Amino acid sequence: MRCRDLGFNDDFIVVDNDPSRAKEKMREHILDKHKDEFEQLSDYHQEEIMSKMDFLLTRGCGCGVLKL
Repeated sequence: MRCRDLGFNDDFIVVDNDPSRAKEKMREHILDKHKDEFEQLSDYHQEEIMSKMDFLLTRGCGCGVLKL
């Protein structure tokens, strides 16, 4: 999952086989590097970013790897 995919101008990438760990690593990164920007967002948009993380971690690229 890339930070840029969540709307931040950043090249940070999380790679982890455990989706919950990947989400936590990205959340920590956002709160560390983008805290001011994130906190200026409405609650709705903050939740939208968290939901997008779930989507990105569960979608497939079409190769079938998530179905293994």
